[in-house]
Amino acid sequence: MKKNNLLSLMLILILGASCASGPSMMAFSERMVGETESSVELRAYVGDIVFSKFDYTERFNARITTSFKATGGTYKANDVLYTRTLVNGGDGGCTNTTIYSGGSLMTYGMDVPLAQHCLYDSDGDGSLDKGFGQGIGDFKLKPQLPMPQWVQSAETTGTKKELIYQGRDGNTLRLRYREFYRDIVRPSYDQTVEYNLDEATEITFRGLGITIVEADNQYLLYTINSGTLQL
Repeated sequence: MKKNNLLSLMLILILGASCASGPSMMAFSERMVGETESSVELRAYVGDIVFSKFDYTERFNARITTSFKATGGTYKANDVLYTRTLVNGGDGGCTNTTIYSGGSLMTYGMDVPLAQHCLYDSDGDGSLDKGFGQGIGDFKLKPQLPMPQWVQSAETTGTKKELIYQGRDGNTLRLRYREFYRDIVRPSYDQTVEYNLDEATEITFRGLGITIVEADNQYLLYTINSGTLQL
């Protein structure tokens, strides 16, 4: 048998032996739903949010640098982006970024790619201590890694709407309306609205009713008394 055929056979045996059923995996997410409290007197300074309503689902990721041994080689992840994932119920992260192992006797000195793998906390102590890789199965992290600081990812979806106090000019009260999608302001939904306080101290905007108690160029005292910004 030729050497390259023997190598192919060895790799098939190595990878195939580790392809048993993998762990359960579920992308970690948090749904955030809420709006500003109504029927109580509130204060907002110029530039502060008068009212907000949001409904979005946050997902998270982090960059991790580590190395681990599996199938006779040492895989190295250098500043690789992991998506926060629950693996067998434990907090952790998974990535589709391909990393490589250093050559070993088992692979005739050749680097072996690993396309998908996860790192997770198997015992709930707050450290990443175990992993699973496509084609290589389970492995242990030695030394263990501290849990990374997960940050909001680009996969966060949903909307947020808010009114911001812009101050008072004479008897004209100004509010700015903004709408976000994935934390990005939607330009077509960014506008300034004005109200003449000589005409009324109860104002409405998109179904939201607000009673103005006091307003100047420093702060606004008000009460949300009816309705809500429609999402």
